[in-house]
Amino acid sequence: MQGRNWLLAMVLGMAPLACAQAQDGAARQAAMQVQARYPGVIELEVDASDIERRIQRVRERIPVAPGPLTLWYPQWIPGNHAPTGPINQMAGLLIRGNGQPLHWTRDAGDMYAFNLQVPEGVDMLDIEFQYLSPTAADQGRVAMTPNLLDLQWHRVVLYPAGFDARGIQVKPALRLPEGWRSGTALDVAQRSGATEHYAPVSLMTLIDSPVYAGRWFKRFALDDKAAQPVWLDVVAENPQALQADPKVLDAHRALVHEADKVFGPRPYTRYDFLLAVSDVFSGIGLEHAQSSENGMHDGYLRGERPYADNDLLPHEYTHAWIGKAWRPRPTWVPHYNAPMHNDELWMYEGQTQYWAVVLAARSGLWNHDYAMAMLAQLQANYATQPGRQWRDLHDTVHQGILDFNSKPQAWADWQRAFEFYNESTLLWLGVDARLRSLSKGKVTLDDFAKRFHQGGKQGEIRLYDRADVMQGLEAVQPGGWDAFIGKRLDARDGGAPDGLEAAGWELYYSEAPNLVVADGEADGLTDLQYSLGLKAGSDGVLQSVGWDSPAFKAGLAKDVTVVAVNGLAYSGARLKQAVTDAKGGTPVELIVRQADSFRTVRIDYRDGLRYPHLRRIAGRADLLTKILAPRR
Repeated sequence: MQGRNWLLAMVLGMAPLACAQAQDGAARQAAMQVQARYPGVIELEVDASDIERRIQRVRERIPVAPGPLTLWYPQWIPGNHAPTGPINQMAGLLIRGNGQPLHWTRDAGDMYAFNLQVPEGVDMLDIEFQYLSPTAADQGRVAMTPNLLDLQWHRVVLYPAGFDARGIQVKPALRLPEGWRSGTALDVAQRSGATEHYAPVSLMTLIDSPVYAGRWFKRFALDDKAAQPVWLDVVAENPQALQADPKVLDAHRALVHEADKVFGPRPYTRYDFLLAVSDVFSGIGLEHAQSSENGMHDGYLRGERPYADNDLLPHEYTHAWIGKAWRPRPTWVPHYNAPMHNDELWMYEGQTQYWAVVLAARSGLWNHDYAMAMLAQLQANYATQPGRQWRDLHDTVHQGILDFNSKPQAWADWQRAFEFYNESTLLWLGVDARLRSLSKGKVTLDDFAKRFHQGGKQGEIRLYDRADVMQGLEAVQPGGWDAFIGKRLDARDGGAPDGLEAAGWELYYSEAPNLVVADGEADGLTDLQYSLGLKAGSDGVLQSVGWDSPAFKAGLAKDVTVVAVNGLAYSGARLKQAVTDAKGGTPVELIVRQADSFRTVRIDYRDGLRYPHLRRIAGRADLLTKILAPRR
């Protein structure tokens, strides 16, 4: 990039990928060997107007030539880091040629592949199927309600195998319920009644450009005067949810400008934050090159609690640079039916989450005290997480593939999960603090980010690997970065992360809940994670039990119901009082129910309520306050 050899950048053209860099197996190499362009244009029409039954009806016209043909349903979805294409929710597949049904068979070795023989004289396939959007959360993500819709194109398309997705042209159209409005990064070429016809785009651009639509929709300008404007497109379950507090909008505008300070030039032509504010729409955060999908609670625009997820939009926006315009080389594949490799997610997601925390604080989406409380929670979690003794941070990058059923884990702190997000936040905090210390305050991670993400043209994809990241760090400040980061990625000693200490702060516990705990308990949760080792819902159901904690040793587990505390019916207040009273030597006595069995449990714990907080380390420079301070 501009003559700098410390960053090995690759600008991807439309030529077929030779895949010299793909040395991770014959199957991946074969999948990367694709033809550059598919002849003709695919016509795709989606009717999403059946909001009562949540059925999306799909029609496709695909130009073909006689002979064998394989059609793929997208399997590996960018940003999911796993083969999550919801093929189980596809039904009613019918393929015709010249009006006659054609026989198809599912590939015995690939459930996402449909094989057929195109007869002589057939040059166009007419395809119909339905995508059955979940009607309840136990079926999958609820993305269609009577009032709003998230249309993800990877759920409603089949495409010919063996071609680069950038070379498959699609002419899409979407029918919405009457009177609905929408937001998307796609260009609307024409509106015909309730149908939006979009300008033809590549399949890759299409799948990277979801549509949010709703009965109640409002667009807020975050930076509409810039050459690359930014918008906040909001759909809601009711018109009141679209009433935004000016301070909330100011924080979102500040987010855009604070990101400019970190990364420099914007890598997109325009950007749409797509936001659904709803308590029934399933939450989501998913990055795209020129937009992002975000789901928040009904009162988000009014500045109402909870605040914990206020780093969501900063996270997804940071991905415009880290993950979309600049991508780890192992994650790159030219279509959606070849495995993506997750080795560098400690950068892709980990540094992104670090910037999400920093930008949430700098923009005002979190106030300073809340950001400090959040970091205290993270530090306490990983300082006490027993799973760090056997499973290192780097291994967790594979969690999306391991967690194939997307169900909650019984022993989350022992099994470990998507730690490459939050634990990597502390890792990159340590890198930032060390850059500042080694350079005597002259170099920060902001400097690395701006230098690493410079150059290239809008819309291009640049690939990097671990060596490029390390070379980029060495270029701004020599420091043996590969060894420094590698030690923290591969550690299995259970030691506490040291990023906060490097930034001049340390963890301590008191009986006063911090702001994050108070935020979480506003809905009836009782958080005793760092005392008894459990969290309980308002109904007494244990939402988590820590491995080897006092509650664990007493025989408790997740999903057990606490019926009574010290002889009185369960309440969170009584459980907390019992923990305080136990300091005098009396065990906490619970009556619990597990399935149809009841039993009495005594927890011998005497250290009182404990909640994490941060305090300055005497004699250490306070780097953290500088890191979180606004730059504008």
